[in-house]
Amino acid sequence: MVKKARHRGELLKTIVDSSGMKIESVARKAGYSRTSYYNHINDADLSIHILFKYGQAVNYDFSNEFPEILELAKIKNSTPTTLAQAIREIDHWKEKYFSLLEKYNSILETKKS
Repeated sequence: MVKKARHRGELLKTIVDSSGMKIESVARKAGYSRTSYYNHINDADLSIHILFKYGQAVNYDFSNEFPEILELAKIKNSTPTTLAQAIREIDHWKEKYFSLLEKYNSILETKKS
């Protein structure tokens, strides 16, 4: 039996409605406009990044429905506590950026040929 994908926008609407908060307030706390909220609740494949932000705004954990959202929470809560950790994290992302930039430039070069 194939499990039907859940309509993420409808779930968002249900959670926001049950929160008792005003839509405008929830949208603003999540970093979106009221218009964006209405677009989001109509999106069956709404990004888990967006769901995560709304979850924080209404204090709801969407990880029960979408376990992949736990990875976002880990990233969000992985603030370095020492200077050495911060420097290692900066170096990690700098190396990742340079690597991707080199790949991108390589692709551009092959497209020019």
